Amino acid sequence: MTNMLSIRDIAPNMKNWCCIVTVQEKQQVTDSMGTPTKKQKLIFYDSEGSRVEGIIFNADIPKMSPVLQVYRKYKISNADVRSIPPKFQTSDLTVQWVITAKTVIEEVSREEDIMPVKFTFTEFADLAQYMDDKSKSVDVLGVVISSLEKKTITKNSKQSNVQKFVLLNEHSQTVMLSLWDDFLNNEGQILVNTIQAYPVVIGRRLKVNNYNGVSLSTWFDSALLVDPPIQDARELKNWAMRNTKLIASLIETKSYIKYNPQLFLKADQKTTLNCNVSLSQKTTLVKAKISFEHIFQKYWYMSCAKCNRATAADYGIEFTCNSCKQKSPAVPRCRFDVDLSDDNGVIPASVFGDLAEKLLTFTALEAMDHFNQNHELPLEFAHNSLKTKTFLLHIKPIQTQLADARQRYTILHYSELEQGFDSAQSLEQPNALPISSEHKIDAAQLLAPEESSSGSKARLRLSDKFDEAEITATDDVEPATKNSNKRTKLR
Repeated sequence: MTNMLSIRDIAPNMKNWCCIVTVQEKQQVTDSMGTPTKKQKLIFYDSEGSRVEGIIFNADIPKMSPVLQVYRKYKISNADVRSIPPKFQTSDLTVQWVITAKTVIEEVSREEDIMPVKFTFTEFADLAQYMDDKSKSVDVLGVVISSLEKKTITKNSKQSNVQKFVLLNEHSQTVMLSLWDDFLNNEGQILVNTIQAYPVVIGRRLKVNNYNGVSLSTWFDSALLVDPPIQDARELKNWAMRNTKLIASLIETKSYIKYNPQLFLKADQKTTLNCNVSLSQKTTLVKAKISFEHIFQKYWYMSCAKCNRATAADYGIEFTCNSCKQKSPAVPRCRFDVDLSDDNGVIPASVFGDLAEKLLTFTALEAMDHFNQNHELPLEFAHNSLKTKTFLLHIKPIQTQLADARQRYTILHYSELEQGFDSAQSLEQPNALPISSEHKIDAAQLLAPEESSSGSKARLRLSDKFDEAEITATDDVEPATKNSNKRTKLR
């Protein structure tokens, strides 16, 4: 005689029992480390809200996994009940049911009920504290509003597929979620097919990474619930349906592909003193002053308009980039070195793109034109303004060191902390020189002195000092230039 029990009444090694449960989540098939064993985990819950882990091994996976579908209700009888050893527990569950080809499973009803289980979600604004911590994961709730192109990358000599999806919360904050391999083939395909209907997802046990400030990623223990029958998910979908104009605007502007400082850079966040910044940290937050008054440099390089890699192509000329393989015109991009200083030391760093132009108060095109006309940029205003400000900076180390073996860093983002800008703004901005009608770099300007019969001594001196073979990359990975020596500015 089989006893109908609730989950909490079914103990390890118990026989002759059955229980009506709903499949809450279903993980991807994974390998056991160091063994050829394959396994797939599930979580069941009953009408009381009690939960238990289910697990299927090896040859039973293709037979039994299709039988158990997420959010469906089943009567399960006489599965093998075991205690989960502490070292294998990845949640608050301590008991598991081993599902085999012998386990009796009958679907009870296709009616969808609201899940009686409760989830604790991490707010998007609180994700940064878990970034790059392998010992911690998060559960999040968001509506999927867009996706980026699927990519194939090579990791540890193995090819993997990845695609980023854009999650939005009711505070209009966005964060990228990367789905890898099996997640992309399963839940990812569902999201792609239903993205116009604003599918809501619960991401369980996700990792927090530092792409564009804060991002999320699946890993072996993650689970994705698409449009789960819970009240929070339904309320978020209703919110999305009421805010279609907002979502359309976000998709049109693609603001989500930019760095999200509102999720990462906060004045009250913990920072590291300059003297304690370590190469072992993937990224670091520091509070520091920025200066570049005594660093002799060019402030721009010619780049691919698609991927920002350096090129020898002339300005405006279309070429096929050797890095991204795309055809696009060559454009100047702002880039220069700065010193980040606090009371405990100085860190040399590089800043790129829009961030660099904002500090410089000139565009890359203006910097290029001044260089071509043999005029130094009038930077007195910028230098004086920076002396009154302190910044919160998100930096990451790069491989190339300076000539004196100091470690260099790239500035991923920054925000001003002190209110010194108003008084600095009252200073008179220097008038920029007009941009010339011809922006192309004359080849003679870049020749060594002995190779050129034209051009001023100042220009020849500049071209002799600047190494044009700069290695640069996209905003989230900005390597150093080959010629990284810092020099006292020529007077």
